[in-house]
Amino acid sequence: MDSASQKPLAPAAQLACYGESLKVKVALRYALTYQWSSDAWREVRQHIRWLLAERSRLRRSGLFN
Repeated sequence: MDSASQKPLAPAAQLACYGESLKVKVALRYALTYQWSSDAWREVRQHIRWLLAERSRLRRSGLFN
């Protein structure tokens, strides 16, 4: 998928009403279900590691539902 056909991300004001746990859950689901090119997948894997660590941190603090 080229950059011209990608949809822009929602502005921060639209995401302000969602909790951290929902943002992490949606981002992780998107990263794992989207069909990435091999070049993009190398970068996405690094973000998945961070998302899993963030999910773990939120679970330990009791914020992940």
